[in-house]
Amino acid sequence: MAAKTFASSAIRNVALVGHGGCGKTSLAEAMLFLSGASKRLGKVDEETSILDYEPEEHSRRGSIATGLAWLEHNKHKINVLDTPGDQNFIYDSFNALAGADAAVLVVSAPDGIEVQTHQVYNEVQRRGLPCTVFINKMDRERADADNCIAEAEELLGRKAIPLQVPIGSEQDFRGVISLFQKKALMFNPNGTGKVEKTDIPTEMQDAFETAWEILVEAVAESDEDLLEEYLETFELSDEQVRQGLHNAMKAGTIMPLVFGAATSCIGAAAILDLITWAFPSPLERGPIEGQKNGDPAEIACSESGPFVAQVIHTNVDEFSGKMSVFRVFSGSIPSDHIVDNTAQNSPERLGSVFALRGKEREVMANAVAGDILAVPKLKVTHTGDTLTTPKANAIVDPVPYPAPMMAYVIRPASKGDADKIKTGLERILEEDPTLSVETESLTQQLVLQGMGQAHLDMAVARMKRKYKISVQTDLPPVPYRETLRTRVENIEGKHKKQTGGAGQFGVAYMNVIPQPRDSGFSFVDLIKGGSIPRQFIPAVEKGIMERMKRGFLAGYPIIDIKIELVDGKHHPVDSKDVAFQLAGSKGLKTAFEKGGTVLLEPMMTMDIVVPTEVMGDIMGDMTSRRGRVQGMEPKGKNTIIKALCPLAEVQRYAPDLKGMSGGKGSFTMQVSGYEEVPQHLLSKVVAASPFTQEDGVH
Repeated sequence: MAAKTFASSAIRNVALVGHGGCGKTSLAEAMLFLSGASKRLGKVDEETSILDYEPEEHSRRGSIATGLAWLEHNKHKINVLDTPGDQNFIYDSFNALAGADAAVLVVSAPDGIEVQTHQVYNEVQRRGLPCTVFINKMDRERADADNCIAEAEELLGRKAIPLQVPIGSEQDFRGVISLFQKKALMFNPNGTGKVEKTDIPTEMQDAFETAWEILVEAVAESDEDLLEEYLETFELSDEQVRQGLHNAMKAGTIMPLVFGAATSCIGAAAILDLITWAFPSPLERGPIEGQKNGDPAEIACSESGPFVAQVIHTNVDEFSGKMSVFRVFSGSIPSDHIVDNTAQNSPERLGSVFALRGKEREVMANAVAGDILAVPKLKVTHTGDTLTTPKANAIVDPVPYPAPMMAYVIRPASKGDADKIKTGLERILEEDPTLSVETESLTQQLVLQGMGQAHLDMAVARMKRKYKISVQTDLPPVPYRETLRTRVENIEGKHKKQTGGAGQFGVAYMNVIPQPRDSGFSFVDLIKGGSIPRQFIPAVEKGIMERMKRGFLAGYPIIDIKIELVDGKHHPVDSKDVAFQLAGSKGLKTAFEKGGTVLLEPMMTMDIVVPTEVMGDIMGDMTSRRGRVQGMEPKGKNTIIKALCPLAEVQRYAPDLKGMSGGKGSFTMQVSGYEEVPQHLLSKVVAASPFTQEDGVH
């Protein structure tokens, strides 16, 4: 029997976002338990969570991918998207936000607004999603609600309006005063989530009245009609405040705030109620940016329009195969139906469509506008792709992914794994589009790229567990380059071979000139008088370019030189292409013997975001890595350090920065160019080169 289908107006899609360890999964588990969707309160630390079910999540005690679970509350279907908060997996959160209509920003009361909280909130704002703040862990030591509220307003740039007044904190956190219910809700400490409604304590009446006044003023200021009435009477009815808050959340002018302790099931009931009446339905969100017929267009969220959905997450199970989670933005479609994947320009058959609750799935008869569902075994579809009714010609803009921050060279641990490794990598990449694989051009080794060491380690662990493929890992070789130190002129490259019969003969004279960085290679033909016949001149260039693939000092490619071919000699019988190719190659070798070799290393421009209090330590560490700090920019409690540093010194920077900053630092980097390797490191780099130089110079 198919599961119940809800009207689009009764669906709510909510992403739980925030820094790693703030309690997002615990809040989701409490919501599932209180709604009756689960029979017991799942615990992350006890490995009983419905949403964190992968073994790698058990070992980390945290999410590494978005979990989806639906529940019913007050006759509404709520799709809860529990997102990872670790920097290594943050872009899976961004994909989840593509399917959400609102966000709950979970903040740890003892820790305040942390780095990833800020990063994911920026994405919430960019998408124009309504947001509420859930201040979690109010029962923990150092819990400071006032500090969290102040930080939220300072760092997030929006007024945070409490809908509750907390009663006590730390071990004395006993309940909250609900502004709308005008009652004190006292929590049962046994973890059932049950509350006892009582009158507001006399000593807290002033705090309640102040909080209510702040809420009413904020709602009034968000609407001209309400403001006009408020200025006349200095009052608004409860219903006006409730409706005004709903409208203000949709408009993004108010960010409501509630309190709780998710592991004790405290506060989840308030979040559930708030979601059903204050959060927008899928039909109330604005249009989605995308394309129609190849042109930029806005795609309306509509029940009656053509079917348009986007895949927001992919999971690959070693037993049941690929499961694609998709958000329907427009229209509806029954199961077992043909759709177009407009991103891949290919048809797909939607088989059975499922509603997910962690690993559990229920068959759905239809996929309706606004719902988030899953379909197995799509053949060509990836995360970010758009599925539509045939000929709709619509594409929803996918989430852009950043450049990788770290890479591993991967090799099969045994001969038996060699044939399986590429298949395993393909399946891992299906699940996580922030991973990528390329073949290193010099060594032809497979290189797995990702957002950090934890990201790569998790990918390797999943490949071993799911597909029984073991690999060895190492850092990839630094892509050093070589170039000429000084200009040399009239260098002779000569190839002569006579072994009976037709011989080989070619002579090329050239000037070899070092060029500025990033100039590349240029070849100038200055031959006059036919000293080298025209048909052999391309052979000289070809021989030089072939030899440039392997330098003469450490075997790295040669860059940034100019060749002027000025003269040569030929033989009417023995000259041929191969002879002039070898003449060019030998001439280049002679030029580097006379002009000397410069070894170059790649330099990275870096933006490093760290708490201001550790800024000095980070700058000192960057200097110790031969980096140069080029500027600083304050950003709230953080500082952005701009630096230039050799790649060789920051290949493992992701875990190092995490350790130095207490997990609160993040960075981006990209190749800036090449600079000369310092003389005191030259012999070490040459000795460690993975290449053998059969005819190299040292």
